Amino acid sequence: MTDQPPPPPPEQPPPYPGAYGVPPGQPPGQPPGPPPPGAPPGGGYDPNYGYGPPGVPYGPPQHAHGEETTWAIFAYVGNILIGFLPPLVIYLVKKNDSPFTRFHAAQSMNYQLTMLIHLLAVAAVCVPPAIILEAPAFLALFILPYAELLIGGWVFLILGAVKAGKGQYYKFPTFFCYRMIR
Repeated sequence: MTDQPPPPPPEQPPPYPGAYGVPPGQPPGQPPGPPPPGAPPGGGYDPNYGYGPPGVPYGPPQHAHGEETTWAIFAYVGNILIGFLPPLVIYLVKKNDSPFTRFHAAQSMNYQLTMLIHLLAVAAVCVPPAIILEAPAFLALFILPYAELLIGGWVFLILGAVKAGKGQYYKFPTFFCYRMIR
């Protein structure tokens, strides 16, 4: 055994004694030399490699404009005024044209379907005992889905319409809007 440390593994480069960010052989504080041949003009950004200059967000833009936002708003407002029919028509007409409008129309329909499921579940639990025991007090539990539909209908649908008007995606909480239609 020796008192010397083992040599560094071969996959790691040896430590560089110079200043950070300065090419080897160049004293710190001096501007870098001319760019190597074949380098893009203006610096290290090359659109051929598929990445943008600093500050550009990743992925496709998350906003929509014009007609898309109008249809998305109508999906929510129609849901408030009429019911499930306006979002269904908007979804069927625009599902192949605009992913933004499709998302909001599907979310509006999913909200209506989820509220219907909540109402039917409470009805399945409350109505049979009310009929068998001839006690209408069991029907008082219908207050829960009614309040959920009333409050959620105004809060979530208006919030969804506002976000759609701004051209943003907004996802309702899963309890109020289970994604059945995508």
